[in-house]
Amino acid sequence: MQKFVKAISWSLALLLSAYAGSAMAVDLFSAEAPLASASEADVQVAKREAMASMIVRLTGQQASLKQTNIVAALADVDAYISHISRQTDTDTDEVKLLLRFDQQVVRQLLNTAELPVWGAERLSTMTWLVIEQQGIQDIIADGGLDLGLQLLADAEQRSLPLLLPLMDLTDQLVIGPSDIWGNFTDTITLASQRYQAKSLLWGRLFQNTEGFWQGQGSIQVQGEQVDWLFAAPNPEALVTLIIENLGAELSQRFALPSATDQEYLATLHIKGIADLAAYAEVRSLLQQNPSVTAVTMQRLQGDQLVILVNYQGNQDNLLLSLERQGSMVLLDGQSETLYSSEQGSVAYFQWQ
Repeated sequence: MQKFVKAISWSLALLLSAYAGSAMAVDLFSAEAPLASASEADVQVAKREAMASMIVRLTGQQASLKQTNIVAALADVDAYISHISRQTDTDTDEVKLLLRFDQQVVRQLLNTAELPVWGAERLSTMTWLVIEQQGIQDIIADGGLDLGLQLLADAEQRSLPLLLPLMDLTDQLVIGPSDIWGNFTDTITLASQRYQAKSLLWGRLFQNTEGFWQGQGSIQVQGEQVDWLFAAPNPEALVTLIIENLGAELSQRFALPSATDQEYLATLHIKGIADLAAYAEVRSLLQQNPSVTAVTMQRLQGDQLVILVNYQGNQDNLLLSLERQGSMVLLDGQSETLYSSEQGSVAYFQWQ
């Protein structure tokens, strides 16, 4: 199925980010948790909750909390905290514990546990789920069913940028519940174009003859389609399983193994570089990317900069994360993998 890589207009980006509930980048090593009381026991509970939240965001998976090294680390949470403070809500008097964790120590923990580390820049996923209740099929849309709120909450817990359809007139003219229920992928892809998401999640949720809630559907990412099938005692538990699986699939493709030392080379052609000041901005942007290990300018000819980038991890993750940093637009259809080991992967960007 054709893969669409297009520049996002500011107006649409602002609209989608407003209801998607996810920022362009996440502070992965900070977390907070409600504090029940000032007792030492409750403080320790809040610290462990905050650290668990951070680990799930870093790995994209709730299941990572079951790993033996992580279980031991949560019991020794103070060894990983670099800063701690309290915040009181003046309206509700609710007290929160705000924590910052030591990035180096946490990375060492994930390295020992052989868990991947997912960067702060993450792909957005357009979500088309239809639920059947009492013979009526409804699309879980933004501002619609309560189950949509749980979808967004479960995704936010894992720092997965999730988009739900608006189901306004534009959507209704293209797609309906029967299209998702019938797994009409061409229609789902067409309806998703306006949301500019980089991956798709779709499926149907229903109660089977045994009383269990069943869900089945697909995830489409990097041109690959992966099917899923789950069952749970209620729709809420089913939604959690679906989002956990989404996090696992995306993390598998885009997270950087914490112990990796494998490096790759990419050649970036960047148009619109007017002077060396712009080059300095490009270099700074690249050096801030967690996948990038080295940056070397090859040439600056006219307004086109050719720059060599050494990086670790997934190529698509690198290119799309650069685009999401805001100043570089990945040009549609202008990315290809060459066989020359000297030149590596080649991609074309427009600087703006």
